[in-house]
Amino acid sequence: MDASAHMTVDRNDAWETSGIAANRTHVSSTHQEIFFARARETLAYALQPIVNIHTGSVYGHEALLRGVTELGFLDVFGLLDHAWNHGFAGALDSLLRDLAIARFAQLPNAGRYRLFFNLDPRLLDLDRPEITSELLRRHGLGSETICLELSENASLTASPQVAELIDAYRRHRFHLAIDDFGSGYAGLRLLYEHPPDLLKIDRFFISGIADDHRKGLFVANTVQLAHVMGISVVAEGVETEAEFLACKDAGCDLVQGYLIARPQLDIDALRPSYEQVIEINRRDRRESHGDLALIQNGLERIPPLSVSASVKAMFEAFRLTKVHQVIPVLDGAERPLGLIHEVDIKEYIYSIYGRELIVNPAFSRSLRDFARPCPAVDTHVSAERLLEAFSAAINPAGLIVTQDDRYLGFISATSLLQLVEQKNLAAARDQNPLSKLPGNIPIHEYVSRILDERDSTWHLVYFDFDNFKAFNDHYGFRLGDRAILMFAELLQKHLGTGAWFIGHIGGDDFFAGTQNAPTHQVIGQMRDLLGKFGADVQSLYDPEDRRRGHLRARDRFGEERDMPLMRCSAAVIEIRPGEDFVSVDSLSRIIAAMKHQAKASSSGLVFRHDPDPRGSALTLPEESPPPPGMSQNRQTLSVK
Repeated sequence: MDASAHMTVDRNDAWETSGIAANRTHVSSTHQEIFFARARETLAYALQPIVNIHTGSVYGHEALLRGVTELGFLDVFGLLDHAWNHGFAGALDSLLRDLAIARFAQLPNAGRYRLFFNLDPRLLDLDRPEITSELLRRHGLGSETICLELSENASLTASPQVAELIDAYRRHRFHLAIDDFGSGYAGLRLLYEHPPDLLKIDRFFISGIADDHRKGLFVANTVQLAHVMGISVVAEGVETEAEFLACKDAGCDLVQGYLIARPQLDIDALRPSYEQVIEINRRDRRESHGDLALIQNGLERIPPLSVSASVKAMFEAFRLTKVHQVIPVLDGAERPLGLIHEVDIKEYIYSIYGRELIVNPAFSRSLRDFARPCPAVDTHVSAERLLEAFSAAINPAGLIVTQDDRYLGFISATSLLQLVEQKNLAAARDQNPLSKLPGNIPIHEYVSRILDERDSTWHLVYFDFDNFKAFNDHYGFRLGDRAILMFAELLQKHLGTGAWFIGHIGGDDFFAGTQNAPTHQVIGQMRDLLGKFGADVQSLYDPEDRRRGHLRARDRFGEERDMPLMRCSAAVIEIRPGEDFVSVDSLSRIIAAMKHQAKASSSGLVFRHDPDPRGSALTLPEESPPPPGMSQNRQTLSVK
């Protein structure tokens, strides 16, 4: 009988974790032999890269099963259900692991990457890590190479054997990841009870994240929680540049998806790094934390030891260095395993027989036995991320810093404190002391970068309060500061989504800029922002002044007269690809002229696209229809 006649089954509504399936039946050994013969011929694994979000270098590859439909099943779940219901799921799982590891081992320098393999949660009670270790060894790979993915969609906390198995995985030095985080019902409990090495955020929260504030908030908070626990985060299913940048803004460490590469059956199609990540980051001209130089300046380049080095080499390393009290230990792929602390081996050094005992081959001690865990962070992270990693560890000596998962150096606790102090001093210098927004220096750097780049459309906005001096003189500087802070908060609420750079020039002058946004969208955001401020700021006036619509005060020339209530005006200038505004000073003069026109207009909003300083701006009406020459579907105004 054709074996395929037995292979079409309905997919279970949920994974069964009790260890006994309701309809399990055992089939003949002949059926199994035929099934496995066809499976070996038909099934194959495609590999999809998981890369560093800052550099594009490959961290690892996820193994994704192919050939399932050719074997007679609708999807992978149908295949697994069939094997489970017929009593040979364990044997199939071993076959799939062998196929995945064999495919992964074909990669050049495979040991430098990690293989992500999805576990069938129904088989966890039956799993034996020794089998996977043997498969890896057979292909010349170490245990650190594999990262086993536990699906959040299964209730892994229901079985007491799961905790024992996860402990066994860790003893075998396997890495663990929680997959599909946010899509199931047991994610937080799984995260709490079995903290993984990596967390993979489900595609649902990544899709459209750039335009969905709630998704962005969820991902950012998930990343923050993971980082506090010392866990790295993978954004799954990234398909667009906007999604990529939103995940980067949220703090994700790694990224996977069609934007980087589709799953590949052809090993030669896989690369060690993906240049599109570097290109996207190069084009991303928004404000960055700029802590890379600070971190690298604080690095101590302590020579590491390979885990395969002898105990005698460890003693010699401490003898040769008089400065450092720790030595990093690396695996065969130069990934950090931890730190050896000099204080931990002093009892052997100063004991009469301790040194001879520990170097005796019969004692069978390796450097892994002396290495304490130490938090490891990427060199591209922020200073705040360093502090999170340091705080999450128990009495750490410092932090190991990596680049593309390889050892780069060590930051001691003292150096970390100095780094944070330098960061705070730099922030105090570069930000406005009242609003805490970026000040003149970062604003000038931002505009300078824009003028150097000629292949994007940019919108720059200059904000200035009207009638602020009269208000400040009449009500005092405390209420004046409240008006300034009110506008700063509105800026952050309306434009602080990551697509905009916002800054505070000083006093009642503010700045904002964005890249490749539709012009009608920018104009709409400005109308909303100015309207909201004009309504909110009236709450700072006395009821009588509010009722009259003005206050009696002296103007800038000292003449007493009726002064209108405060509002904000905005000058919007569009810079199109290839346009040359010469210099920051030239652009500033154009914006200054626009500012006067905005103040004189009824709406307080003017728009201009013209690098010629003799050009003029277009005064935009207070109503919402787009100005002449611009439809809701166009990105530019045909006016000067």
